[in-house]
Amino acid sequence: MKDFDYEPVASSKIELGYLAGDISFMARVLFAHVRLANAEFHREWDTVSGTLSLISLIALNPGISQNDLANAVVMKKSAVTKLIGELEAKGLVQRDKPKSDRRFNALSLTLDGEAYWLELRDRVLERQEFLLQPLNCRDRDKLFALMGRLVAYYADNPVPAERPAAKTGH
Repeated sequence: MKDFDYEPVASSKIELGYLAGDISFMARVLFAHVRLANAEFHREWDTVSGTLSLISLIALNPGISQNDLANAVVMKKSAVTKLIGELEAKGLVQRDKPKSDRRFNALSLTLDGEAYWLELRDRVLERQEFLLQPLNCRDRDKLFALMGRLVAYYADNPVPAERPAAKTGH
C-alpha cells in the first residue's frame, strides 16, 4: 500500500455525476441534512419524527380518521396508532367514534393540543425559514409546487412494494 498525504475534499466539490439527477439519492441526502438540522428542535419539543406532521394534519383536518392520517403521511397504520396513543396519553389528541360510522376513530386536538400546536406551528415556521435560507421566495414556491405534484401523483398512483423482476432474453 502506498503511503500518501490525504487531503479531505469538501462535499460540495465531490463529483456526483448522474447522482445529481437521481431523486432517491438527492432526497436521501437532503433528508439526512434536514434530520440533523432538526435534531435539537425535536429534543427541545420532546417529539419524534412524524409527530409534528400528525399534530398539524389533525389540527388542519379535525375529525380525520387514523387511516386517512396514515395515508397522508405514508406511514404504517400501526405506527400512526402508536404515535396517536402517545399524543393521547400526553393529553394533546382525542379519539372519538362518530355516530355515523363506529368503525373508525375521528381524531381532533384537545384544548391543550390546540395550544401546543399553535406554539409549535410558529416554531416550525421559524425552522422552515432556517432550512430554506439558501433559496429565494420564487425558488421556494417552485420547489414546493414540484414536490406537491410528485406527492399528489404518488398518492393517487402508489408504487407497489415489490416490482416483478424484469424479464431477460435468456
